[in-house]
Amino acid sequence: MVFKRKIFEDLVNSQKSKKISLIFGPRQVGKTHLMKRLAKQTKNYKYFNLEFPADSRIFNQDADELFCLLTNSEPYIFIDEFHYVENISQIFKAIYDWGDLHPKKSIKIFASGSSAIEMHKHLKESLAGRFKKFIVRPLSLEEYKSNTKIETSLNQYLKFGGLPGTYNASENPSDSDKQEYLQNLVATYIQKDIKSLIIEENISGFNNLIYLLACWQGQIISSTSLARETRVTEKTIERYLDILEQTFTIHKLKSFSKNLSNELKKSKKYFFYDLGIRNSIANDFNIQKNKGMIWETFTYHHLILFQKANNAVYFWRTSDQTEIDFIWMDGSVPTPIEVKSDLHAPEIPKAFKTFFRAYPSAPMGIVMNEKINTTVDFLGKPVHFISFQNIEKIVELVNITG
Repeated sequence: MVFKRKIFEDLVNSQKSKKISLIFGPRQVGKTHLMKRLAKQTKNYKYFNLEFPADSRIFNQDADELFCLLTNSEPYIFIDEFHYVENISQIFKAIYDWGDLHPKKSIKIFASGSSAIEMHKHLKESLAGRFKKFIVRPLSLEEYKSNTKIETSLNQYLKFGGLPGTYNASENPSDSDKQEYLQNLVATYIQKDIKSLIIEENISGFNNLIYLLACWQGQIISSTSLARETRVTEKTIERYLDILEQTFTIHKLKSFSKNLSNELKKSKKYFFYDLGIRNSIANDFNIQKNKGMIWETFTYHHLILFQKANNAVYFWRTSDQTEIDFIWMDGSVPTPIEVKSDLHAPEIPKAFKTFFRAYPSAPMGIVMNEKINTTVDFLGKPVHFISFQNIEKIVELVNITG
């Protein structure tokens, strides 16, 4: 099945740039599919998947021999899971710099990886100024609906998430097919691949951590409470969380604090990268029971899809329990975004009053909900009510006011 991915056009446009295009993201979000589609458009290319023994063997040879092989190959080179090769960044640098001396023979490299741990190890060495990074995430709601060969519904998306392979589990995947696909992915990726990065084996503690993060998704969590519940040291919990974040498995959401003395400054929330993965780990696909958390996660996933280089996302909470689900930052300008799973009229969240007075530069507020689409004036600022089905509207609003 083919989904229309917005990032694909960005990758196509990057063909014109000499910079190395590095494509990152968790497993099964479609990185390999995007690379293969791109390769077919370029025509003159060489494609390597370093999880395949034959291709891995090619990259295992002497650095000088590998450099000669690649520079005498095709004008486009695609390398899947490049981080498996030791010192690959030095090869990339040599090819990039060689292209400066031989502009008519320059090589354009596209390379993908699933680990930011390996990424930083490679990139901090020698590729500064020579690459552009692309992050591939699960399907947005709009991308999910772009495939006319599957029967799409918002409930299905909320239950099983946005991993393309979930809907390719079989020719006409049933709910049980999708659940089985997700369970297999959790078993092979999270419980095998990621666990291999943990030096001190504490399988029980790690598994308990994963389960608690799924059950407590969207809640304010401290490493102290996680350590107490898992019976693992706080230092170990911090290391596990860092590994999960660096492998794109979870996202860490920090608290926003600038003006008020009672704002929480060190609190954090965690979200798994995909709703289907979260539901599978928790073994809970009852979206009605978990409606508040599900809608909040759905909104967060789209906010990070929309964000550009000058954007950031936080949550806001004060010590007196005044809270706003998300703060969207456009440069230094904040926009409060609240998620309401049960809303029957355009009611302004109480926390908006406190926030607007503390942050008068905020241009507007946004309330995500199930059915209401309208705008209400509040304290001289527009508060936009947007239904979840129309979540892409946020991009338009930010562009208008940004």
